[in-house]
Amino acid sequence: MMNTILWVLQILLALFFIMPGYGKLFSSRQQHIEDKHIKPDGQVWPIRVLGVLEWLGCIGIILPWYTGIARVLTPVSALGFGLIMLAGIFMHGRRKEYKMLPMLFIVFLMAVIVTYCRFAGV
Repeated sequence: MMNTILWVLQILLALFFIMPGYGKLFSSRQQHIEDKHIKPDGQVWPIRVLGVLEWLGCIGIILPWYTGIARVLTPVSALGFGLIMLAGIFMHGRRKEYKMLPMLFIVFLMAVIVTYCRFAGV
C-alpha cells in the first residue's frame, strides 16, 4: 500500500514540474521579465538551468526506481524538488505572494515524504 502511495506522489511531483520546467526553458527573456522571474537587467540563464534541473528531476523521480537502475537517484530527485519548493516558499513569501504558499508547501511535503521513504527503501 505504501509503495502505491509513493508512486502516486512521485507521478504527481513529475507532473507538477513538467510545465514550469517547459516555461523556464522555452519562454522568451521578455516573458520572464514580464512574469517577474528576472529583473530587466537580469540574466536568463539561471532560469534556464532551473528548467533543465526540473526536467531532469521529472525523469529522476520516476525512471531509476521503476527500472531498478541507480535507485538512489529517485530520492535525490525528490530532495531536489523539495529544495526547489523551499526556495519558492521563501521567494514568494518575500514578494508577499501569499496565495502561492499553500500549494508550494503541499508540494514540499510530498517531496519530503518521497525523499524520506525512498531513502529508507520503501
